[in-house]
Amino acid sequence: MVDVEATTEFKRWFEGLAPGEKRSIDLVVGLLRVQGVALGAPYSSAIQGSRFPLRELRPKRGASPLRAFYAFAPRRNALLLIGGDKAGDNRFYQRMIARAEALWVEYLKQEKP
Repeated sequence: MVDVEATTEFKRWFEGLAPGEKRSIDLVVGLLRVQGVALGAPYSSAIQGSRFPLRELRPKRGASPLRAFYAFAPRRNALLLIGGDKAGDNRFYQRMIARAEALWVEYLKQEKP
């Protein structure tokens, strides 16, 4: 089992989702808890174009456009960084990667002893 934490930004996004969307995200987060780094396609994939080893959770309910960016911290826990809906957004990854990287850097600074 992997501990899964979330940033305040991720929590705010999650709270704004509809009940069915929350269930979809909860499902893939549950898979992440159980499978950890072994979780792969179709529920998780590496983010291309990031300078860090970021990944995204992809709920499959109705071919969902929802994405939740995460990374594995040095303690091997997972940190949910940010979530979003990529439907109709051609710049989704460009925007999300930049924000996820900033959140990741901030987290790593706080984790230093």
